[in-house]
Amino acid sequence: MKHLAWYTGLILIGFCIGLGTGCKKSSVAESTAVESSLPEAAAVIAAVDKKDYDGAMAALILAREGVTNDEQQVQFMVLSRQVQFKLNEVAATDPKANEALMSLRAMTLGR
Repeated sequence: MKHLAWYTGLILIGFCIGLGTGCKKSSVAESTAVESSLPEAAAVIAAVDKKDYDGAMAALILAREGVTNDEQQVQFMVLSRQVQFKLNEVAATDPKANEALMSLRAMTLGR
C-alpha cells in the first residue's frame, strides 16, 4: 500500500512539473507580431494602422506578388489574416474599412 501511495505521489509531482514548465505566458503583442521576410509586410500593417485602407490593399497586393516560396506563402496568409482581423474591428463604423474588407475577402477567395 505504501508503494502505491509513493508512486501516485511521484506521478502527481511529475504531472505538476510538466504542466508548470509547459505553460509559458506570452503577451498578445508577441502572438500577433508579424515576423516576416516579406518586405511589404510592415508597410501593410502601418497603412492599416494609419487608416489608409487603399494603401494597405495596394501593399498587400504587392506582398502577394512578391511571394516566391512556400514559407513566404504562409507568411502572406498570416499577414492577410491579421489585416482581416484589424479591418473587422473597425468595419462596422468605417465604410472605407468595410470596403477594404470586402476587397480583401474577394482577393483571398481569388475572385
